[in-house]
Amino acid sequence: MPHRPRRSVVRMTLPEAERIVALDHDGKLDRDDADVSKVVFEAHTVVQRAAMWGGEPGHPTRRRTFWIILACGVFVAVWIAGLLIPLLLGVDR
Repeated sequence: MPHRPRRSVVRMTLPEAERIVALDHDGKLDRDDADVSKVVFEAHTVVQRAAMWGGEPGHPTRRRTFWIILACGVFVAVWIAGLLIPLLLGVDR
C-alpha cells in the first residue's frame, strides 16, 4: 500500500487550538469519541508546533523561522563539504 501524507483533520487557528487544549487539560472533553479525539490531537499538534516554530500555521514568524533554519543547515552542509572534499580528493596545499 503506498504511503499517503498525513492530512490534517481540521484547520484551526492557534487561539482555537489553545482553547481546545485548555478544555482537554481540564477534563471537559470526551476523549472516548473518535471525532473528538482527532480534533484534540490536532489541537495539541498545532499548539506544539507553534511553540517550536513560533506563531500559528501560515504565520510569517513560522515561515521566517523555517527559512532561517534551512539556511543554517545549508551553510553547515557547504562548510562540511568544503572541509571534507579536499581531504577525500587528497588535495595538498
